[in-house]
Amino acid sequence: MKTVFSSTEEQEQEIASLVTRFYESVFPKYFTENEILHFREIGVLEPNQSSVTYLATLRDAFQVMACLQVLMSILDKQEREDFMEPESEELFQHNITLLNECGIFFPFYYDHFSSINQEANNEMQMMDIQVANQYLV
Repeated sequence: MKTVFSSTEEQEQEIASLVTRFYESVFPKYFTENEILHFREIGVLEPNQSSVTYLATLRDAFQVMACLQVLMSILDKQEREDFMEPESEELFQHNITLLNECGIFFPFYYDHFSSINQEANNEMQMMDIQVANQYLV
């Protein structure tokens, strides 16, 4: 018999927050709006429905959170420096593998994020942005 600890509600909320940040901040830099809608339809960054690998254990939740954070920081670093170090590319691929092993569907490779999509970037700039207040200055 093996005893495992369930993930906490806070961990599940943090994972949901990281997934939202991916969809709202990361994907729009590299993909068009139609591609992002397709990602939602096919369940990108959601637990794989055909697999029972993601058991929502404490360990899996920490693993998923760490992987998503590492992927975002690597992409952020790449965006600032306009190139990817070989070690960062290996780390990127390793974290994708870990996500998939945890049952989180992430069907991308580093090459999908190797250059910023100008069309997607222009669409992102044209998106309606919710204002912080209603007063014009």
